[in-house]
Amino acid sequence: MDLRRAGAIVLSIVAIALRLCAIAMCAITVVLCFSGLSARLNMVGFVVDLSRAMPAVIAGYGVITTPFGGVFRLDFALVAAVLFLLDYVCCRASRTLRL
Repeated sequence: MDLRRAGAIVLSIVAIALRLCAIAMCAITVVLCFSGLSARLNMVGFVVDLSRAMPAVIAGYGVITTPFGGVFRLDFALVAAVLFLLDYVCCRASRTLRL
């Protein structure tokens, strides 16, 4: 196996991992919009840990209350968007290496 093909495979695996993380962040953002759902799932501790793991620049940025009793976390949505962007970049680089 040559080095270009191995790099393409590694980039594909990284892209899949980034995509899964982005989908998980989107799901968490949607669940937090509903207070009853997030309370049933006991996500408070997990959300606090996620907030602490984020850079201080965006942690807690854009927390907006929703009509459903929950909150929309813009910082989580921004992280999901960045993860999707990195996924796209990795897919493009992998495709370029395969050619």
